[in-house]
Amino acid sequence: MLVIATFGAYVSGDVAHAGPRPNIIVMQTDDQDAASLTRRVMPRTVELLKDHGTTFTDYIDSGPLCCPSRAVLLTGQYGHNNGVLWDNPNPYGDLREKGNTLPVWLKRAGYRTVHLGKYLNLYARAVGDPNEVAPGWDEWHTVLEPISYYNYTLRENGRPVKYGGRPEDYLTRVLNHKADGMIHRYVPQRRPLFMEIDQFAPHGSRSTRAPECERSGIPDPRDRDLFTHASLPRPPSFDEADVTDKPSYIQAQPRFTREDIAVQRRQYQCRLASLRAVDRGVAGIVQALRSEHELDDTAIIFTSDNGWLQGQHRVAGRKVDPYEEALHVPFVVRLPKDMRRGRGNPHSLPTTVANIDVAPTILGIAGAKPCSGPGHCRILDGRSILRAIRSEGHRWPRDRGILLELRSPFNHAAPYTPCNYQGIRTARQVYVEYHSWTATDKGACIRREEVEHYDLRSDPFQLQNLFPAPTGTARASRERELAARLGRLEDCAGIRGRDPRPASGHYCD
Repeated sequence: MLVIATFGAYVSGDVAHAGPRPNIIVMQTDDQDAASLTRRVMPRTVELLKDHGTTFTDYIDSGPLCCPSRAVLLTGQYGHNNGVLWDNPNPYGDLREKGNTLPVWLKRAGYRTVHLGKYLNLYARAVGDPNEVAPGWDEWHTVLEPISYYNYTLRENGRPVKYGGRPEDYLTRVLNHKADGMIHRYVPQRRPLFMEIDQFAPHGSRSTRAPECERSGIPDPRDRDLFTHASLPRPPSFDEADVTDKPSYIQAQPRFTREDIAVQRRQYQCRLASLRAVDRGVAGIVQALRSEHELDDTAIIFTSDNGWLQGQHRVAGRKVDPYEEALHVPFVVRLPKDMRRGRGNPHSLPTTVANIDVAPTILGIAGAKPCSGPGHCRILDGRSILRAIRSEGHRWPRDRGILLELRSPFNHAAPYTPCNYQGIRTARQVYVEYHSWTATDKGACIRREEVEHYDLRSDPFQLQNLFPAPTGTARASRERELAARLGRLEDCAGIRGRDPRPASGHYCD
């Protein structure tokens, strides 16, 4: 959605401070669930970011799939406004206003912009030349398909650079090394640095170097045996026995065999091990900033594009299903020293925030506007979480609703997968309306209307679908209210009191 707006209220309400603009570093993993960001798995990230920053314990991905989530981060808009609602057949091509995105806004505000790692899928198909640099990036070191941990090509500022199968070519190592080098090269300088590191780990891949990790995250060789004794988590939802209350595509999936569970355990161990190199990368970035005396003048954000289901509700190794394990991902913000309150920012907040809030937060830190030029501005659907941090969650919408949305554009998906759904996720409730899904191994989307509704406080493992509620009950009234709120969110845009009235008449929460 492109509009002409001044954004005066947006900037004055969310700008971080009036002094020199801080550096901003965003680190994003691929397919990392919130439960894996622990001291055991990522000790340096916990020590250097969580212990010195604010962790949002209810951070939600509005579309649990790589490209829809990454497009939200780039635009601050839900998929129905930015155009990206699925990973195929041409997600970067579907992105609206490619020249009016976060790196463009920050470059226009005086930042030097650096991208390292993964971008939106099928980028080369959309632009024609795989070496073309996306709008807004001063430094472009991006890996395109086929993406793997070894034997890949980085597109480095307009030229292809091939990497092989040696340990030093391991993708996470390479990205970590480049990130450190960019910090030493560009800070401190007159222009502040915005750097986004999009790690591939713990995304699945093929590798002859670690055959036991086939179709899982491939660890750095030094970490290969790190979690070989880790047990696969088995919450009450694991291999759920009774799925008669679940959507038909879940009911159609068989229970796991002993071999299925053994494979899942190996994949889980490999995913954890692949995150240790990311953890070293976090430590390297913090050390590089410290050595340049810039750590106190840098905002650092750590997150993931989406979560991961590892056996919950009979779903093994997937992310598109709108269950908590896929929606709930890490989100940690370490602010610059002069942006912290006198007694420090809250260590953690239960405030409901989402990936639509990342771009507004970065703009607030930078004192920038979502505009590529005069009169060419995006209306953002999210809010700056700086308000929540400063007010310890009090200056934030109560019972905020986050829109959940995915839609396959070509009536085809993997077997037993939802193709089209919209939902609303609040701190306590999740309500999802499914419109189509796939069955059998042919993967054709079947039109079928089904609904799930869970009370996350009383049923955190989502074992009992409350829909349909008995007629005339308080629960039935609540479901009608959730359905009505979802109807307003499905075409929402902007924030009431900050943005012009949207064409739909519906503001986002």
